[in-house]
Amino acid sequence: MLQMFGDTEMRLTGEGAVLRNLWGWPGWVVKVDIDWRTWSAGAVTCSKPGARANTRRPCDDPELVSRIKKAAEEAREAPRGSIWLVSLAFPTPHKKKPNGEQLRAETIATMYRYALNLGLSPKRAISAVYDLKVVEVPGERAQYTRKLERWIEQARKTINPATGRSYLPEHVRERDVPRQWPIDRDHHMRPRRAEPALVKPDREGPYAGHMLLLRVTRTLTPERAVGEAKRRGERLIGPDLIVKGAWSKSSRSLDVPSFPVLRAVSPRETVRRVLALVKELEQRYPGAEVRAVVTTQAMGQA
Repeated sequence: MLQMFGDTEMRLTGEGAVLRNLWGWPGWVVKVDIDWRTWSAGAVTCSKPGARANTRRPCDDPELVSRIKKAAEEAREAPRGSIWLVSLAFPTPHKKKPNGEQLRAETIATMYRYALNLGLSPKRAISAVYDLKVVEVPGERAQYTRKLERWIEQARKTINPATGRSYLPEHVRERDVPRQWPIDRDHHMRPRRAEPALVKPDREGPYAGHMLLLRVTRTLTPERAVGEAKRRGERLIGPDLIVKGAWSKSSRSLDVPSFPVLRAVSPRETVRRVLALVKELEQRYPGAEVRAVVTTQAMGQA
């Protein structure tokens, strides 16, 4: 599998991930060992033809190595996980450097817009990628660091010489509010509340005005097998998907359909199979709106 953003690329191999063209490191090849049973990154090695033994390397920067590992591990969560790869195509906003304000403004503006396109909260995504603290209190707005707010303000005020406009336009709610992901999942960067990605279509048919809500989980593996795998440093997930459904409150008079167990579905195939089921149900119940919530456990991540 190949992921690219600009010239920066990451290719998954049998041994792990290979990254090229990281910002500021032309010609360097970075390899990350990955245990595919657990999707956990191990050793990171850097090489460049003709480089001297004492040459400074990407692997000498702990903050960069941390993001490299995370980009490799999050490749399983495509395309949302690609936010980490995007960060490797731009300079880190943390460090002072020549022309620093413009470089930081470009980085933050790109990450902000890219997060919105992925259905993520830009502030949550940028905070996660650059290890900034987020204070969560139930029932209240999340509190972000002053550093993050300063970076975003700088991106809105700094002029891009190529366009004559600021790197990040002023916030316009209709345009910049986070949108719902097509199939909702418990993703740590998603906004608490998101508006529909598209205007709801006018639905026609005998089930118009009704909504069928699906919840997708994964079968559990035997505790003994889980314990043995854990002792070996491995992690097991159930092979099949279980789908449960319920009509919305205003539609409780309708019979809930029975759902087959989706056999032998890998995490990579989960979204495709659930989308196919949603489409099938919309055809079975003309006019009904069918929504699905796929748990992180169903994605093999819990």
